[in-house]
Amino acid sequence: MRGRGKTDFRGTVLIADDHEVFRIGLMHLLRRSLRVKRFLQAECFAQVVEHLKDQDVTLTILDLRMPGLESPEQIARVRLLRPGAQIVVLSASDSRQDILEALSAGAHGYIVKSQNTDQLVDRLRQVLSGEIYVPAVLADLPAEPNLAPNRDPRSTQKTLSRRQLQVLRRLVEGKSNKEIARALNVAEGTVKIHLAALFRVLGATNRAHAAAIGKQLID
Repeated sequence: MRGRGKTDFRGTVLIADDHEVFRIGLMHLLRRSLRVKRFLQAECFAQVVEHLKDQDVTLTILDLRMPGLESPEQIARVRLLRPGAQIVVLSASDSRQDILEALSAGAHGYIVKSQNTDQLVDRLRQVLSGEIYVPAVLADLPAEPNLAPNRDPRSTQKTLSRRQLQVLRRLVEGKSNKEIARALNVAEGTVKIHLAALFRVLGATNRAHAAAIGKQLID
């Protein structure tokens, strides 16, 4: 899907935002740049849940501040309803806590609305190609007191082995276990062992969460 708009998007895009003008503008942008042919719209989280009954939904783009979405953790419910679909949070919030919680809940990417249209489309292409998009702003944001684990993620770097850092770097790049194994010339099972250790050390709950924290360690 990184053919710069030359490949038609397959499936349906669900755009969930309580601002109608924004939804319509995003539809026009994606129709032109990604050749999306079918859209569904939701102005509240209840409508998101209803629309996810449509098995053709392959990408959900949602705003964290829409009515009915009480916290980023509810993204996990979206993943359960449509496990095969990709989820991108498109939000005005650049809060470190919002970003990490959304990725921890299963979002495949977090895009801040201040991006220009070309950047937005490029970030979406990254997600559609199988990568996890973590905003660069995350590395510049200070730790917030309500986050767990309650420590600076950079302080954990000294506890990681050279191999674990190599695995983490490729995880941040969006590589699969098989791709990481091939790049490091190790067995895929070995990669899984390193990932389990990384999750434990970083306090991450899944790959996206680990990638978000890892980006701060290696940038």
